[in-house]
Formats: sequence, structure tokens, C-alpha cells
Amino acid sequence: MAIPLVNLLNTIEFHFLQPLPCLSFDDREIMIESLCKKLRFLQAFLEDSQKNNINCPAWRGLETEIRDVAAEAESKIESELYQLYNEEDAPVEPCQSLHQILQQVTRDIESLERRILQIQIESNRNHSVEPPRRNAAIQNINADSSSKRSSEPNNVMVGCDDEFDTIMHKLISDSNSLEVISITGMGGIGKTTLAERVYNDKVVIASYFDIQAWTTVSQKHNLREMLCDLLRSNDTNRDVSYLASQLRQKLLGQRYLIVIDDIWDTQAWDDIHRCFPEDLNGSRILLTTRLKQVADYVSSGNNLYSMRFLNLNESWNLFYKKVFVEKKFPLEFEKVGRGIVEKCQGLPLTIIVVAGLLSSSSNKPSLNQWENVVANLDLLLDIDPEKKCSKILSLSYDHLPPHLKACFLYFGIFPEDRAIKVKRLIKLWIAEGFLKLELNKSMEEVAYDYLQDLVDRGLVQIDKWSSFGNKIKYCKLHDVLRSFSLREARTEKLLYVINENDNVHELGVGLAASSLDRKACRWVVSDQLSHIDDEPISRSRYMTHTSHELRSFLYFPHNYVFGVHRNSIILPYSKLLRVLSISESPEYHLPREIVDLVHLRYLALRIHRRASINNYQWCKLRCLQTLIIFDDWASFSPNNILGMPHIRHVHFSQGSLKHRHLPKLVQGNLQTLSWLSLPQRFQTEPDFKAIPNVKELGIYLMGYEESYLSEETWDLLPPISMEGLLNLHQLENLKFETYRFFPKCDIKLLKAFPPNLKKLTLKGTLFSWEDMTIINALPNLEVLKLREDAFCGSEWKATGNGFCKLKYLEVTKLSSLEHWSVDADHFPILECISLNYCRLLVEFPTGFGDINTLQLIDLKNCHSLLVTSAKNFQEERRDLGDDKLVVRQFYTLPKKIIDGWKPADTSTKWSATPTPID
Repeated sequence: MAIPLVNLLNTIEFHFLQPLPCLSFDDREIMIESLCKKLRFLQAFLEDSQKNNINCPAWRGLETEIRDVAAEAESKIESELYQLYNEEDAPVEPCQSLHQILQQVTRDIESLERRILQIQIESNRNHSVEPPRRNAAIQNINADSSSKRSSEPNNVMVGCDDEFDTIMHKLISDSNSLEVISITGMGGIGKTTLAERVYNDKVVIASYFDIQAWTTVSQKHNLREMLCDLLRSNDTNRDVSYLASQLRQKLLGQRYLIVIDDIWDTQAWDDIHRCFPEDLNGSRILLTTRLKQVADYVSSGNNLYSMRFLNLNESWNLFYKKVFVEKKFPLEFEKVGRGIVEKCQGLPLTIIVVAGLLSSSSNKPSLNQWENVVANLDLLLDIDPEKKCSKILSLSYDHLPPHLKACFLYFGIFPEDRAIKVKRLIKLWIAEGFLKLELNKSMEEVAYDYLQDLVDRGLVQIDKWSSFGNKIKYCKLHDVLRSFSLREARTEKLLYVINENDNVHELGVGLAASSLDRKACRWVVSDQLSHIDDEPISRSRYMTHTSHELRSFLYFPHNYVFGVHRNSIILPYSKLLRVLSISESPEYHLPREIVDLVHLRYLALRIHRRASINNYQWCKLRCLQTLIIFDDWASFSPNNILGMPHIRHVHFSQGSLKHRHLPKLVQGNLQTLSWLSLPQRFQTEPDFKAIPNVKELGIYLMGYEESYLSEETWDLLPPISMEGLLNLHQLENLKFETYRFFPKCDIKLLKAFPPNLKKLTLKGTLFSWEDMTIINALPNLEVLKLREDAFCGSEWKATGNGFCKLKYLEVTKLSSLEHWSVDADHFPILECISLNYCRLLVEFPTGFGDINTLQLIDLKNCHSLLVTSAKNFQEERRDLGDDKLVVRQFYTLPKKIIDGWKPADTSTKWSATPTPID
């Protein structure tokens, strides 16, 4: 595999050839460029041998040798750089030993080049195979940016209409008892897709059930996560018994539909089903599982449905939709395509993956390539469907270019069935060095293209679009594909997952004893592994066994409760470490040596208030690209972090990164900064010229207590001026929050918002509704989120010309809003409106009836009268022949609760919710 070669090339370009290289090589730059050219030749050799399906033993042996030489070269180069970067003087000049290492790497690569040419000559002489061309270009297989992107998820149901009708009929049957309906079948057969089709039905299901909720369980079930899913809550810090009580209370007296997806054992059912009240109102639970014994255990009566394979007609329809409709292939390919479909034997996941494999060549379709796929599938005829699925996944994986192989295998770091935030995934891919740099494109844009390509190939699923629907926000991997990626990643020594089945006491010894695990480049800890004696993190006996090849360490706790004392996890020590992600566990003892990990590109920490790290030399981390520090009221004063040459994304807790820490000059790479904490009263204007290229900015306005000023001094200062924001021409996403006990923000803040903004979030600002006319005037605003008393006043009267490009509007916890009137011209292209905890609002604005683009009304924890009003509005639209509008409701509050509720005094306080770290 060429992954080590891709990594080596990216490492050399990162340290020596980019606009702000970590090292200045002067006259030796020619040698570096020559080495990169030779590495690209080796890449071409590997890609051509894969493309031409060459099985010559000599070439296969060379592939293995290339992989080993590249991996060893990268380790030697970065080991030497580790010594240089830890020197006190800066800038660092390359020493003679590094020069010698690079010369030796060049000689090793040249030796491989000569052997390739010799094999080519012998092959031509013997006419045994067609050798790769010396000047073969490395093909960039990118998603076709001009192709039509479906607005629906990419796992649309095809076929099984009878099963759909049967389950729908059972869900709305006359039985008033709580019933459990199970869908069983092998992995990849479409259980979840069928459940989603039922769950998202906007004509019958949405109107029949008062509440709909969904949770995905997976092999290792977590009751707290299940409860949070069903409550639609991010508050994972709560006790399980409290969450269970909350869920039962919200479901009580309501007709509900609960979907429990991908359940693997009866214990998970026993843990969760006690939370479901058994009111005689026709509530239903829909469950999917691979295991018939689980379905038998939970199902009511004869409510068990086994998923069947697609028939030939349905299989062709699915394949046709993915290849001929989406990618617009010529119809002369149909005959070969029908042969391919027949060999997939009706398994939807297999059909989708094969369709994605063929679609990847949509720019230059080749019947020969399709016929080669048929030939490969012929070899799988006698294999049972599950094994056949695995083999076909291998076929699709083998056809990926090397850079996409690494990106695909990397999905194995995330827990099973976890929705993966695309922004986080992209930052990790960049830090790992998986990307091939492209002219006129940022690394984030290149990474997104990679993701889109994997989606188009059917290997990655879209879980959620962004608010305005033009970007993938969350993605996920089917568990069958994840199992495959883990097997391949471990075989390639790319990834090693440590879970609760590993013995904590034997961890260090066990990893040292296994050459496969010891040489794995990346470790993922998927459960709580901690010091037994709560000793401070240091170079303990566990660290002495850490692989010197280790590039990444990521920690995903299976169960974490904020505020509950947990011992610190075991931190590995490796001088080549690039990614250290432990933000999901609080650190009481952070080793000072962490700043010696000078190759770190991605660092995510959660620091407890008892941790003291102010005196650490953070500026030593000169390679850092992403820094995420979430501190639980810790005293943390970052020094020179924003001045690091490669820093791209910085995330701090509110109150940590204060205005006085802004350097005079921030490198132009910085794209994301949150939260920047500023006092609401300030003598001088913040100098935003230091962050000219920032695209996403979070600003937190502090009160005098957080600004370390006396109340008397505070009262003498003028309101802070934000006019410098107008100079941030790249800024697209602005988040604005205020100190919870401070009165209304100065109106001048609204006038400082730059005109290029596409997304604006306000929280606690207490602006007046009359001030909304200033936000109306933002010409490019597509998403507006008003949260927790962003505006105050009982009436919002929206009239006249307004948000010309707004597509998404969120209104959350505006405690004083009672009346809302809308003119259609005010929201001419609005697509979605989300209302949450608007408890005093009882009537949905009728003016939305004239907005033809409106597709979704999302109501959470709202007044029952508001829900009724919205549904009446939906019915009126249907009577006019428009059935595209969906009204979704979650946990509608009955009138008796509303009548007993009094709004808080918003002039003095508001309830704050911690903002999640990216």
C-alpha cells in the first residue's frame, strides 16, 4: 500500500516546502524538490500497478519494500527534526545530520527507481505484463463538483414497499396497547433505511404521533447516551436516573413513536424499556437488530419482520438511481450493469458500494473497466452474501487512490454508529498529513472534496446537512464498513483500537510484546483506561513501552460524567506524536513534557481548574494547526499561541482567551477563533487586523467580574467598540454571547457586523426587536440563530423587505416573546424555522403561508397551542396541493405547565448553557 509513501511526501512538503516552512533550507531546497519528484514517481508506479492489476511477484515485493523504506525514512526525518525543534534558538537552521539523512533517503529512493526500471525492461523483453509508464501522472480522483447533489440522505430506500406498508399499518393500527415491532436481517440489508423511511413519513406518521424520537444503540450500549438521544439533549453530565425520569415524564400521556436502531443484546432493552410509559393510547416502539433472538425477546405478538433481499427489478432500480441517474452514464453501459447487479444478489449495501466504485470514473467511463468488475465479481459467486459483501468492499477499497485509502481507514478511530462532525474529521485528516496539496485550494477545501468523493463511492453516509443545506455537517460509516476499515487499518499498521477488553494492568507489556500493535501508527482508546493509583501523569512504566512510531493518540471514553472524579488517563510519550485528543477527560496532572511534543499538529485537552499550565512553553509547538482547550474554570493564560506559524483553528472556553493575549500579528493561516473574550466596556477598540483571514469567530463579552476590574472603574469606561469587525472581509460565521448578568448590549455592536456574514448566532444580548432592522440589512446572511434572550420584548413584528438570503432561522429560549407577525417579503426564501422553548408563543405567524420555499417547521418544547396552530397551517398548505411542508414536534408542553410558568427578569439574568467545543 502507498499510504506510507503519501505520508512521507506530505511530511517533507509540510516541513520544507510550504509558504511558511518550519525549516529554512536555502540552497538545499533543490535537493528537497528533487526528492519529492522521485517520491511522486514511486507513487505513479504503485498506482499504475494497482490500476493495471499487475501481480508480478517482483513488483509486489517492490511495493512492500517501498512501503517499509518510506515509513522508516519518515521516522528518521521527524526524529532528527524533533531534536532541532527542541533547541532554544529560533529560527532553527537544519544541521548536517539532517542533511545526511535526506541524502540517504534520496539514495534509497533512487535505488528503488533503478529496480523499477530494470523490472520494466525485463517485462517488456518477456512481454509478460504491461509495465507502468515512467511519466505516468498521479490521478486526482475528486468528486465531480458539477454533479447534482441530492437534498436527501444518500441511503434512500428502493424496493421493499410491501414491508413498508405492513409496518406503517401496524404502527397506526387500532390497538391501544404499547407494542414493539422488530425488523431483523443481516448487516447492509437495509434495516435502518427502512426504519428511517417510516420515521420520516410526513403524511401519516408525523400527524399520528405526538412525539417521535430515535436512538442508535450499537454493540456496546450506553444507557446515558440512549436517554440523551431520546430527550434530544446534549446534557450528558446528568445522572442516569434523572434522565430516565425526565424521559418518562415527557412521554407520559403522549402518543409516541420510539425507534431503537441497531440493538445487539437483551440487556440494552431491559435497561431502556422501563422508561416508556404503557399508556393505552397507541404508542409504538420500532426496533432494528441483526439478531433474531433479540427481536423475539422484545417483540409484541407476531410483530417481527425479517428483511428480504431485493429482487432483480428492485436491485436494478437502486443501481440505476446511483449510476445512471445521478452520474448520467450512457445507456450502452446498461447491459454490463445488469450483469453486475445480478451478481450482487440483492444486498443493498453491496449494490451501493459497487455503484460507487463504477461512478468514481464518471468523467471517463470505460466499458472495459466495468467488464473487469464483472470478472472480479464472478470469482465471488460461490460465497455466502455476508462474505461476498466483505469481498466486494475489498474490491471497492482496492480501487481507491492512496490518499483516499488513508482517509477511509481513518474512520475506524470513531466509535461505532457515532455521527462524525465533518469539521473535526477534516482537521484530523489535515493534521495526519493525508492530503495532497492542490493549487488555489485550501487544505479544508481539499479535505471536503475527499469526503465528497468517499460519499459518492457509497463508502460514507451523510448523516446531517448544515443549516443551509449546502455542506455535509455530520457523516457516518455503516457498521459493516467500519468493521472492514478496522481490519484493513490494523493489517496496514495504521490504527490500533484499545477497548475495555484489553487488560489495563498488562497494557504496556502487551503492546510491547506484539510487533503488530507496537508499530501501529495510531492508537485509539475507546474506554476508560486510567492509572490505578491516581499517580501524576509522567513518563511512567506505561510510557516506556510506547511505540516510537506512534503518530496519534485519541481518547473516546465509553462513559464520562462531568464533575465525577476520574483518574487521569494514560498519556503515551512519543516524540513523533502529531495528534493528541483527550478533550473528553479532565486532566488533573498534565505533564510539562507535553510542550516537548514538537510535532503536534492537533491538540485537544480538557483541563481541570486544579491544573496549572500557565508557565508551559506553548510556543515550542511550532507545527500546531488545531488547538482545542476546554478548561473547567481553570486559570489559563495562553502565550503566543495565535502567533504560531501554522495555526489554523483555535478553540478556547469562554473567558480563557482574553483580548490582552492577542498578538500584534497573527499568521494568515488562522481560520477559526473561539472564544475570544472581550470586556463589554473598554477604553480602546480591539485590533482585529491581527486576524485578517479568519472565517469563523466566536466573541464572548465579559462583565466586570470576569475582566478583573472594580465596579467603579467599570462604570467609568465607555461601551466597547467593534467597528474593527468590518475589516474582516473573509468572516462568514460569527457567534456572539454575553456575560449572563449584564444588561442589554450597546446597539453599536449590531452596526459592526461585516456584510459578508453568512451565519450569525446571538445569545444573551437582549437587543430590542426594533434593532432587528440592522440585521435585516446584512446582504449575505443565510443562517440566523437567536438563543437565550438574544432579543427581548413581547412582540416581534417583522414587516417589509428583510432577509433576502436567509434560509434557516432558529429561535431558542426567547422567554418574553408572546406575539410574532410576519410579512412574506421579510423571509422570501426561508426553508426551515426551528422554535425551541418559546413557551409564551401560542400562535404560529400566518404570514409564513405565503413563503413557498418553507419546507420544515421544527418545534421543540413549545406550547401545545403553537403546535396545533402550525399543524393547521400545514393542513391549509396541503389543501392547496402543497405537501412538501413538514411540521416536526418534540415534547410539546401541555397548557397546565405553561400556565404555571413565569418568565425570568431578563434585565438581570438569563440561563446559560455551555457551548460545545468543536
